[in-house]
Amino acid sequence: MFHIIVDFEMARDARKGREHQGSEIIQFGAVKLNDSYETVSEFSLYVKPENIRIEEDIATLTGITNEMVADAPAYAEALGRFLDWVGEEETRVYSWSLTDYHQLHHESERKGLLDERVQRLLDSWVDFQEVFGKELGISHSLKLEYALKAANIDFEGKAHDGLTDARNTAHLFVLSKDRAQFEKAIAVIAEMFRPKKGLSTSLGAFFPAGLHLPAGPEDEDTGV
Repeated sequence: MFHIIVDFEMARDARKGREHQGSEIIQFGAVKLNDSYETVSEFSLYVKPENIRIEEDIATLTGITNEMVADAPAYAEALGRFLDWVGEEETRVYSWSLTDYHQLHHESERKGLLDERVQRLLDSWVDFQEVFGKELGISHSLKLEYALKAANIDFEGKAHDGLTDARNTAHLFVLSKDRAQFEKAIAVIAEMFRPKKGLSTSLGAFFPAGLHLPAGPEDEDTGV
């Protein structure tokens, strides 16, 4: 089985605010790990939005401009290239929150591209952030940067680049495979949020059957 950690950057239609229906993916970013949790491949591809322009705030946040995507493939081609990279092997897909899941689903459906390969990814999706909320007993979101810092992992690169964010999420994913170190990191974060309470549940309680990683509250949803 391969483990694929994804992060998609999106541009919004200003007329539709934060709705996924008014957003388009402008970058696919992903890291593929093998069953030994080693990185075997990375994927980064800019996408030319078909119905909207990248506004200044999104360009500032992501570093992606209209000029940078002018010659990039449209969604259909970019999605196909991403799915080819994913391959046909058994795969689990992970993201920090379900923002990327919803975007892939809605945009593919809206553009008539919700086929068997896309649905296979959606069916294998794990919200990697959820375990932190469950372990901490909190309902509000926890940013990836904070989780990494508490786990003593330096955030590498510029946030809101798809590949960079996928790589950093992958660092936390790999840490989670070392149970002792992961529980130690979780305990540090728990102490920050609940200084008078210890963890009340075991980590394994949040792992899907057959996995050693929890399924997955959402990051502060910027839509990108």
